[in-house]
Amino acid sequence: MIRRWVATLLAGVCAGCHGSGPLLHPAHVLRPGNVSFGAGLSGDLIVAGATVAPLEAGASAGDPAATEGAARRKLSEITVSPGVAPWASARVGIDGGNEAGLTYTGRALRLDGRHAFPLGEAALSLGLGASALFAGAPSPSAGSIAAGSDVYGAGIDVPLLLGFRSDADLFALWFGPRLGLDLLSGEVRLPAGSATQGPLVDASGQHLRVGFVLGVRAGFRHVHVALEATATYHHAMGEIGGVPVALDQGTVAPGGGLTVTF
Repeated sequence: MIRRWVATLLAGVCAGCHGSGPLLHPAHVLRPGNVSFGAGLSGDLIVAGATVAPLEAGASAGDPAATEGAARRKLSEITVSPGVAPWASARVGIDGGNEAGLTYTGRALRLDGRHAFPLGEAALSLGLGASALFAGAPSPSAGSIAAGSDVYGAGIDVPLLLGFRSDADLFALWFGPRLGLDLLSGEVRLPAGSATQGPLVDASGQHLRVGFVLGVRAGFRHVHVALEATATYHHAMGEIGGVPVALDQGTVAPGGGLTVTF
């Protein structure tokens, strides 16, 4: 009974969680010993290269085109993963112009570190993040977790941010590229309309993403509100149920959160 309640809770938290969690921090790092905590939401909307369900595309169930379309859509779900997700983060300033952070985005747990180079009133931040990915949460539907998909993986990303901030940190602006690579594997169930619908099938994928981040933050003393948007190009390749598939998609991911610094 407890296991079933835990599985239900995990499925609810991760339902619709998307693949590109926001940074929501400026280019300037925290002062040594200072810590910040934040919480908010983010979304991911496909604006180019959208996939559709096989039957909606005019293919009949059992058609090879339907199977390939179903596999491509599933690859998009476990890599690009459009949708809405929670965002929660904790960060700490470290001597030498450094900072470390831990972020949860529904389908990923990201640990990162970064260094900021002072450029007069501006700062250039170079970071490296490593993520544990939970791309397909087990589903307790039909009384069995085998009724859902179960995909896990790991990823890295490198954000490079140039930023400016006002006196007393009342306002901050940052922008720059963010590159990432994810590797995933596990089992999925193909959607209705595919020839291989039924039991779980093996799935694997590689996901390359190239994005551009633009963010702003405003607040007073210890409390700030941050808004950020990332435009990203995604290239994913993989094999779903023995079917090799690849896709290219473009997304826009807005996000926002409230941070408290001590």
